[in-house]
Amino acid sequence: MTVRGTANPVSSPFRGDVMSSSSPLHGSSSKGNEHVLLQSEGLDWLFDVLQDPSARFLLLQDGNMLLEEDSPVRPVWLSAHDLSGRRLTIRAAVDLGADEQGPRVALDLPEPAMTVGVLSALSGTFQNLSGIQESVPPLTWRVLARARALLAWNLRTTACPSCGAATASHERGMVRVCTSPDCAHSHFPRTDPTVIVRVVSGDRCLLARQPRFRAGLRSVLAGFVEPGETLEEAVCREVAEEVGIDVDRIEYLGSQPWPFPMNLMIAFQAHARDDAICLDNDELESADWYTRERARQELADGSLILPSEKSIARWMIEDWLEDRREAPRTAQERLARPN
Repeated sequence: MTVRGTANPVSSPFRGDVMSSSSPLHGSSSKGNEHVLLQSEGLDWLFDVLQDPSARFLLLQDGNMLLEEDSPVRPVWLSAHDLSGRRLTIRAAVDLGADEQGPRVALDLPEPAMTVGVLSALSGTFQNLSGIQESVPPLTWRVLARARALLAWNLRTTACPSCGAATASHERGMVRVCTSPDCAHSHFPRTDPTVIVRVVSGDRCLLARQPRFRAGLRSVLAGFVEPGETLEEAVCREVAEEVGIDVDRIEYLGSQPWPFPMNLMIAFQAHARDDAICLDNDELESADWYTRERARQELADGSLILPSEKSIARWMIEDWLEDRREAPRTAQERLARPN
């Protein structure tokens, strides 16, 4: 097992005592697991789930998930028995829903928990999802993406955006409520909409490169939707800002959740009204028009590399390359389709 980070060991059993105000702990199990400590209010529902022999738990730490090292990559689902008797500190938890085997819950563990034997004798490594997407089966990816996005939102919303008071988890991780009686606002998980655009001109497609990309990698354009914009307006603005091209005939292609941390990629094709590129050097390193013949040649000789196989950017480029004119697909259908 790979465990990152170090911390001072805990010398005494967790008993649910309230710690310093900088790290409040809000309870211990009163139902048979005195080793469980919660670092957020509103997580008491976990104590019942921890008594359910059919429940399974997915562990995260610093946004990384405990995953098997096999291929295809699979999450390490731990039972209540696996966690029983272990000193377990939980920062956040979300209900992932039940499947045919029983309830599924994602738990976020703080770094100190990794130094007190919580995961001793358990297999797997903590891995970043962005690096293993191509190895994850489609249905598994959906569960992992949901877990990562919801835990990230819970950890980012520990203070009320309205008044600054602490928030408490409600509805099994789906709502956070301000604890101040004078405020008591409810806050819900956010999704950040992002347009991703395939710009075409005749039989050519615009592919661009950001400075952070590895050598040879090119992709389509993308950017966040700004307040007050329609999706179509965001498409026009992003393309104009990044490459100086006006577009029209905007067509919806599909969408994909992207939990880094909480994005929804919304894909479009747009037709260029002119083909003169005026590059925004703050955003892009280069951009150019590709014919299918040029793209195939550069893919063959290795000078052109496409985005991840499971990304919507990859599908958009491959659909253009193969001149596919099918109806838009959902992300689930696209993931399930053989390459």
